Amino acid sequence: MFKINRKECSSLLIAFSFFQFGIMQPIAIFLNSQIIIAISTLIIFMSLLIIFKFNIKKYVYFILVSITLLFLLNYFLFNSREVILFIFGEFFLKSFSLFLIGSFLFTTEYLKKYFYIFSLINLISLSTILVLGYIDPLDYMRFGYALLPTLLTSLYALRDDKNKVFWLIIASISFMIILFYGSRGPLIGFLLFILIIIFTDSKLHILKKTFAVLSIVSGYIYLIIFNGVLKILDYIYEALNIQTYSIIKFKMMFEEGIAVSSSGRDFLFENFIDQIKISPIWGNGIGITQELWEVSAHNLFLQILIEFGVIGISIFGILSFGILILLIKVRKMDNELFLLLSIIFSASFSRLLVSSDIWLRQELWLFISLLINAYLMTHFNKKSKKIEISKKLLKDTVYDLKRVKKENNHDKTSLY
Repeated sequence: MFKINRKECSSLLIAFSFFQFGIMQPIAIFLNSQIIIAISTLIIFMSLLIIFKFNIKKYVYFILVSITLLFLLNYFLFNSREVILFIFGEFFLKSFSLFLIGSFLFTTEYLKKYFYIFSLINLISLSTILVLGYIDPLDYMRFGYALLPTLLTSLYALRDDKNKVFWLIIASISFMIILFYGSRGPLIGFLLFILIIIFTDSKLHILKKTFAVLSIVSGYIYLIIFNGVLKILDYIYEALNIQTYSIIKFKMMFEEGIAVSSSGRDFLFENFIDQIKISPIWGNGIGITQELWEVSAHNLFLQILIEFGVIGISIFGILSFGILILLIKVRKMDNELFLLLSIIFSASFSRLLVSSDIWLRQELWLFISLLINAYLMTHFNKKSKKIEISKKLLKDTVYDLKRVKKENNHDKTSLY
């Protein structure tokens, strides 16, 4: 009878759910609709429910009930009720779906294997869009963020002894495409993941870490202090004649300032701060920016402040500290898994700093679920090993006692 390797299947589907936005874009553009992503997500979590016989972990129920109560509280306390219901519906269908997907059993080796495979498929898929000239329907911001998981995975793969040249080529291609055709946000995720590797990766030699830090410092001095970045951008724009929207935005940012190149975010942020002042302690409720300006807060910390006030940002700080503790524990038990989780974190956090919405950023909720799941699995495995060791010791002790008793009986028989 054919037997399914449940851990491999779930690892495959978890990895695909992280890369699916980029991989599915050719189909989405052909259909002129992003509904294919929602259908794909539905198929993934229904498949996992069937494979694991609808066995859902308790922490999933706890998070769902907690967030549902939070939305209900906002619904009754604030006036933007239609927006609150709409955001909750989107959260449930998008973000919570990936949270559920991240709760199933997986292994680091299988997850790593499929991260490698899907990162390459993702690059091929998005490169096809670029070559065929269909990048405009996707939007340059989405294009850059869709390719970011491939760039981060290739950086992670460079740590391995095998295929370094291959992954260096993949990383270089991904970086150049994001620079030329993506937005600036993905580069934040790129830098964040590099810093995570430098300061936390036990596998990376101290000399390599030192060289990386010196390279970053030297790069900053040349690019920022001595305006090297403008020289490079001018060369790309004029000599290479690559005059994409992304390059124009980069040039604008370094020539005229971040505010000028922020696409109106500076004016929005001023309005958001004024709204925060109206209710600084308790906040203005979920979806207040969508209700008043029909946009998301475009910044994770601003969103929490405007929606939940000082109380909310304080609770967020406590929860973030808890997540950090879990990350440290997972890193001690499985450094490779820690870095794979860091890929998802870097991809989601970089986007939340400059755009998107905490309730609708699916990768963030996938990261949180995988982190809790990873801790529970490693903790359970560690506890199981201790029980096995105790059972073995008990078995050996019983055996020794029986052997001693047998020897004593033999000695008594010999005396007679």
